Amino acid sequence: MSPLPSGMADSAPFIGLFGGAFDPPHLGHLVVAETLREALGLTRVVWMPTARPPHKDALAITPFAHRLEMVRRAIAGNPAFEASDLEALRLAATGQPSYTVETLRALHALHPGTRWALLMGEDQYAAFGAWRAPEEIARLADLVVYRRTGAAPIADVQARFPARVVEAGRVDVSSSELRARVREGRSLRYLVAEAVCAYVAEQGLYR
Repeated sequence: MSPLPSGMADSAPFIGLFGGAFDPPHLGHLVVAETLREALGLTRVVWMPTARPPHKDALAITPFAHRLEMVRRAIAGNPAFEASDLEALRLAATGQPSYTVETLRALHALHPGTRWALLMGEDQYAAFGAWRAPEEIARLADLVVYRRTGAAPIADVQARFPARVVEAGRVDVSSSELRARVREGRSLRYLVAEAVCAYVAEQGLYR
């Protein structure tokens, strides 16, 4: 299986990398990805579920295959969105956690000449200086931060690692809240795509 879906041409000039656990992917993720795609004029947005997040308990996260399938169902119907299993392939080959710098190195090797934009939230950007090889990440991809309109800038990070900031509203929902809703027997309807809602029920996830 190719790291990027076969429908994505290597000649694509500007592609967004949207990583996360996506456990589960929700409408907030979709709003962010589409807003950034439009604001930056991205050709595609690659959704990259993390295989083994370095700062999370591997046993506490839903197996990768489920999360990848939920992403595929969530983005179905948007031709500008693609899902990638690159990090799972690398985990199988190396046993190493999912580090963004490794993902970007692999993407540049596989798709030379493609310009990448790393899409991240304010909380991720605030901690960016503590990531593995942040200077190299900033060389390999344009940094793009999605934030609430009117939020205070993160000055210390902005000075060291300049980023393009996109301000817009967002859907206030989190994956942890959605997992809690399922455990409590509450509905996910209108918070995730209908296909994701159905998959969670079919597979008995988060119970």
